Amino acid sequence: MEHLRERWDLLSHRFADTHKGVAPGKMMSADALTYGGKVFAFFTTKGGRVGLGCRVGRDYPIDALSISDWQHLAPFKTKPPMKDWIVVGESDLDAWERVMDAAYEVATGRT
Repeated sequence: MEHLRERWDLLSHRFADTHKGVAPGKMMSADALTYGGKVFAFFTTKGGRVGLGCRVGRDYPIDALSISDWQHLAPFKTKPPMKDWIVVGESDLDAWERVMDAAYEVATGRT
């Protein structure tokens, strides 16, 4: 799991440095990236999956991201998954930056 944390740290710092309006933040006490004060990406170790959490919206064509190791964010045992969010796991580590780009596009209203 440490290499996943390191990958998040590298990507999130680079992303914040290169994308206008992106700032560090928190999502359920986890490190996150925000745009306009709202979280669009974070690193999660909860909800049954360790990986990159991104808000892409309910109607986003997940197939277009070419990922297979993902699930909807499900941080609460007694509530249904959060359909606006996906968590991308280790098997799709090479896609994390691409998924973060998609979440940023959604956050900025460019999609």
